[in-house]
Amino acid sequence: MIGIEERFRTLSTAVPIPQPWDLADYVAQVAAHRRRPISLHPIDTAVLTGTGCGTGSGLWIAKRDADVIVYGADTTQWHAEHIVVHELGHMLLGHGTESATPPEAEPTMTEHTLAAVAELLPSISLESIAHVLGRTDYGTARERDAETFADLVMLQAMRPPRRNSLLHRTFFRDGRQ
Repeated sequence: MIGIEERFRTLSTAVPIPQPWDLADYVAQVAAHRRRPISLHPIDTAVLTGTGCGTGSGLWIAKRDADVIVYGADTTQWHAEHIVVHELGHMLLGHGTESATPPEAEPTMTEHTLAAVAELLPSISLESIAHVLGRTDYGTARERDAETFADLVMLQAMRPPRRNSLLHRTFFRDGRQ
């Protein structure tokens, strides 16, 4: 099995990280790569707390023909982008929507949480919301990989643009181009 760093290199070739960084452009590239539209929905983080979304800051909902990323609206822009890229990492790493927990063992959510998310996202069926919010997580290894993927994307996005000049190659031999 190949490590996350190798998977990241392969994925960042297939879906290049925009330079300069632009989240909307990256989301569009991931959507084109997956041949499925992706929509982003900022919501009150309190709605996500206790729903199997880790710290309650983001969630990927795979609908039949599209993907929805829900993330906390009450955070910094950088953190919101990191949350979105973490969810994109789940998509690109092939984590799918299947639960690591058998359906009969999944915890139930409160009707209040289900109603709140359904009101914020009326185009998503109650069954889809209940299925996604009912899972506990993607499993420790998948969460770690998605988090590492997000960290690597954000670090790459913050790097200065590559320079490929003779002057740069001659005087800057630190491996960066």
